[in-house]
Amino acid sequence: MKKNNLKDELKPNEITVDQKLSLRTRIISALVALVIIVPAIVFGGIPFFVVVLLVGGIGAWEIVHAAKRKYNPLLYVITILIVLLLATVPLIKSMIKDGSLGDWKLYDNFDTLQISAAVLIVGAILCMTMVLIDKNFEVRDACYIFTFGVILGLGLQSIFYLRYYPLYEAYVLKGVTENNTDNFLWSPCLILLIAGASLMSDTGAYFAGMLFGKNKINERISPKKTWEGFVGGVIFSMIWTLVFGLIMAFNNKPIIDVFAANRWYILLIIAVVMPTISPLGDFIFSSVKRYYNIKDFGNIMPGHGGVLDRIDSVIFASISAALIIIIANAAIGNAPLENLFV
Repeated sequence: MKKNNLKDELKPNEITVDQKLSLRTRIISALVALVIIVPAIVFGGIPFFVVVLLVGGIGAWEIVHAAKRKYNPLLYVITILIVLLLATVPLIKSMIKDGSLGDWKLYDNFDTLQISAAVLIVGAILCMTMVLIDKNFEVRDACYIFTFGVILGLGLQSIFYLRYYPLYEAYVLKGVTENNTDNFLWSPCLILLIAGASLMSDTGAYFAGMLFGKNKINERISPKKTWEGFVGGVIFSMIWTLVFGLIMAFNNKPIIDVFAANRWYILLIIAVVMPTISPLGDFIFSSVKRYYNIKDFGNIMPGHGGVLDRIDSVIFASISAALIIIIANAAIGNAPLENLFV
């Protein structure tokens, strides 16, 4: 009897026609998104900055829209401002300090994460004020929108950090000339490492869950998520992170200093933490969908849903990876920790 049970556990699930059609839609939709996002990642600079802010604006709109209630339009404006201001705190701080837009060398500003107490306090006050203005807007709605606005804003700032920090390390810390093509081409590797790890986590979890998933993690929050899928996601993500990072490190071309061959353990920490944290983001955002009884946050990406449905795990992976790198940089003297709060 035990032998038969083990055989049943290892036997792949049958893929239905609906699953095949859904998979095809997801692949086509993902390819279209990649056509837009990958060039922005590679070129960096203003194109990447604009694309990320656009994604943030759509995500902020989806946060409010998820409740499916007719709110005062001002609430959408407040939420978008909270998200975008938190995402660009380092740049705003620099603009205020210099009294101008500067030369828009974004890598000069996103060399660490910065959390603005002023934005948090004003944002919280505005959200609570909307409770008094809009009869459909309750305190629990204000707490939800403010909390998720902060998470999204910090996630976007982490994405900026992951894209621009390699240039800061090369041009500012090492004094490499800015017209060095090799450094320009190398700079997207950090965010490709992190984004790829998150993508591999989602992909591994999807296929492992579809083929072998039998033991549910929490059906109340996410009916389709299984422990088999979780393990598959961790394995896929770890393989991507370690292979990508270590190949470059042992070829004496580490993505950044803390990923050098003699600091392989930092890469290992990230390889373990990211696929563990990523599903947490998925579950947290799924809990919101269950609470408001919606399937997706939006429909901008057929087969995937809205922007938040696609980047929920990326947000948490980016924040965790950025914090690990910042702490590691502080340990080797490349970046101070005291600038984290402003």
